[in-house]
Amino acid sequence: MSLLRKEQQVVLSLLKEIDKICRKEKIDYYLSPRLTLCAVTGQSLPSDPMAGEVLMKVGEMERFRHAAEDRISTGRAVESMKSHKWFPGFYLRYEDTNTLCFNMDAGRDYEIPAIGINVLPLRTEISPGNLRRQNVREEKGWLQLCGKLSAEKDFRDISAEMAVTMRCAGGQERFGSKLYDEFCKRQQNPDADAYFLKQGKMTTVFPAKIFRKTEKIELEGEEFLVPYDIRGYLRIFYGDDYLNRKESAYVEPPQMIVSAYMSWEKFSRENNGLDQMIAARLRRQKRLGKDRKRGKYLDECWDYALFCEERIRLGGYYKKKKDYILNLYKNEDYLTLEQVFKPYSKMMLKSLLKEEVFMEDEEIFDIYMDVLEKTGKAAQKSQIRELI
Repeated sequence: MSLLRKEQQVVLSLLKEIDKICRKEKIDYYLSPRLTLCAVTGQSLPSDPMAGEVLMKVGEMERFRHAAEDRISTGRAVESMKSHKWFPGFYLRYEDTNTLCFNMDAGRDYEIPAIGINVLPLRTEISPGNLRRQNVREEKGWLQLCGKLSAEKDFRDISAEMAVTMRCAGGQERFGSKLYDEFCKRQQNPDADAYFLKQGKMTTVFPAKIFRKTEKIELEGEEFLVPYDIRGYLRIFYGDDYLNRKESAYVEPPQMIVSAYMSWEKFSRENNGLDQMIAARLRRQKRLGKDRKRGKYLDECWDYALFCEERIRLGGYYKKKKDYILNLYKNEDYLTLEQVFKPYSKMMLKSLLKEEVFMEDEEIFDIYMDVLEKTGKAAQKSQIRELI
């Protein structure tokens, strides 16, 4: 057992409490792949205060939520979409409310920004397909509403957010609670062949047989549960070289404020105007997102301008060689013409990628198309014709 910092001790104590609740209620849980790897390789508990994670099947996660809320004591809290209108996703967070774990760039994610353990759901496939697509839209819309997805939204992102926003008319917290219940109902199937673990943009698929039974493993001198097929569990998540993976050194980001000695309540009381600061940072994030999008657009415009300049220069080059090309064409010297048109073909390929056609001079273009036909490149000729 290694010497732990106070923040790591808090994470370990929360893991022990989750284990105790689950054993009493006969709920299966599994240490996350990251924590399982630390146990297998003998590494210390990660220093990252957000590293505490366990996995549960969706039905078991809901049973744990009820059990934890019934047994909740002073200094503990369970948060989810059921309890907080800005909760950033379909999972649970079990917290030590006497501590502080506050991300200034995500200030409204949790009602109590404290050191905690994330309980992540092992989801199953949703059927039929229309219900699966609805679930994807609603989850994406909720994440957009909570500001958890990119500022660069496409039409589907915007429509998903609008649909969720309209359904929040009766109250966002009420709708979030209802949506959580719907997610739980749709994503649990005892006969599933596979389970899906979603972490941000990453989705990992595990065969159901890995979670058929649990196995005990020791982490920091304490026993916790993991899937019985530990090697298969880690190999799927990390790859065959999982034993060579080491925890990287943790450097606390400047926007994070973490303390095992101060509660969120005390911190907010001693820092007047915190709500205004959080709102200002959110506005700044949105503005930066728009600026990045505008900068990307300007970069694309500049690249396109350079492309057009290159195309005009090449067009001028072929106009100067027009008499030479016409003479080769008149003499049906297609082999030489094929060589002459090599730069032309490269520019045509670049243009096709932009769904455009390189045609600075119609007469030269017609000769080029005929050369393609005569040299066995009819498919490329057809591709060009489709854009004319």
